Amino acid sequence: MTTRTVRLGPLSVKMYCAIGMIAVSWAQLEDMVSLCMSRLLGTDHTEFLPIASNMQVKARFDALKSIAGLRLPADEAKALIARCDEALELGRERNKILHGSWIQGETDDVAIRLNYRAHGRISADAPVISAREIAEISDRITMLTEAFAQALQRLGLLDPKNPMRSPVRPPEKTAGA
Repeated sequence: MTTRTVRLGPLSVKMYCAIGMIAVSWAQLEDMVSLCMSRLLGTDHTEFLPIASNMQVKARFDALKSIAGLRLPADEAKALIARCDEALELGRERNKILHGSWIQGETDDVAIRLNYRAHGRISADAPVISAREIAEISDRITMLTEAFAQALQRLGLLDPKNPMRSPVRPPEKTAGA
């Protein structure tokens, strides 16, 4: 059995920063998913926020997958659905990181996450995780957010200079016109 040394007290600034990166990048992803839903529905984003903010994260991704299937060409819908599935997988990692119980490791750039479950049986482990590994997960989340934004841009539904501005849509044709 290998002996590990932990330091009592708070985590290092490096570890706090890495964990914080996950929180910030995930919040940006959630906002982008809400923006995707509002734009694909043709709704003003600020008017849609009261709905999105009251939806659980999984429900947002499930809703976006459904909307994409209804509103997008098959290839765009397939790509957006794949991004949603990838985000849900990353969400599991995010939850472990943000909701984990942490102990500082031997050096400033590693910590030990205490994992325990008591659903039917008790299990526990304590993996060592580096700030770099956490930052890499944050980078993957950020890349997904960018991929959603790029999809909206391709569809003409996002102005990167003013992302909150609703895109100008051509007037709909009326009967007899």
